Amino acid sequence: MDTQQPSRRLPKIKFRVLIIGRANAGKTSILQRVCDTTESPVIYRRTGFNEEQIQLDPSMERGEHSVEDELVFSNHEGYIFHDSRGFESGGNEELEIVQEFVRQKSGERRLKDRLHAIWYCIPMDNQRPVLDLKHFKDICPDRNVPVIAVFTKYDQFKLNVEMELEDHGDPDGLGTAAPERRFLEHYLCHLGDGARFVQLERMHKLDGSCKNLIEETAGALNEDVLALMLVAVQTMNIELSVKLAVERIYPNVRFDTKDMRDIVKKCLVPFPHIWVVSAFARSLGFTPADTPPPLLSRML
Repeated sequence: MDTQQPSRRLPKIKFRVLIIGRANAGKTSILQRVCDTTESPVIYRRTGFNEEQIQLDPSMERGEHSVEDELVFSNHEGYIFHDSRGFESGGNEELEIVQEFVRQKSGERRLKDRLHAIWYCIPMDNQRPVLDLKHFKDICPDRNVPVIAVFTKYDQFKLNVEMELEDHGDPDGLGTAAPERRFLEHYLCHLGDGARFVQLERMHKLDGSCKNLIEETAGALNEDVLALMLVAVQTMNIELSVKLAVERIYPNVRFDTKDMRDIVKKCLVPFPHIWVVSAFARSLGFTPADTPPPLLSRML
């Protein structure tokens, strides 16, 4: 008698992000830190119902890259990324392509096929914030996908301001507060009221953290099911997943029983990567053949 357990696979929960920014804005480093890897992503291109893996040369012309291409890291397939290489001065055609993509993906019938968030990267190591921020408010005209302004290389920005003060003095007497004042006056003022943003440092280092980016993204999601999806794919940072679950998921979970097994089972719902493969979770009743919990089933 064959007693071998059938293989169990993870639910195919996908959190889809469009990342926007010009070359050298630090986009690849951000994605690698989010997925806790040093590898390059695998790129897939869809043609009709077919999907093929492709290789792109970074030196290719802009037209060789498509915002439709899907970037996936082999160690973290819960995220699907799309990449837009930013907008050249006066590049209305490129803006319209991205807007159409956002409009199309935000209206997909299946939740896992929709676009869930947009990360708009603005590098802080240059003197052209107005140009980099020009189309921030135009990316999602329907306002149905949250757009997070991601100010990259913020550590270099602070260093540049400090060096400038050393060379030319500090007439306003701001001292260590000078970089933040410069940021408010030259960058943040262009976003508009209520815009969500993060300042990222040390993304080129292996110990760089995108924790605040994930938290800001979760806070911008207007549906609890989307927050649950983001928690579910955060397999690399359990501490952050628990924090998001406590803040966004558990307040809406009803515990109608004093049965500890039922309570534990409901608490594990946001962590499918645990309950599918864990013998303890299987003892609670989680199996691949089961109907997913109601909130989780909307993600599949």
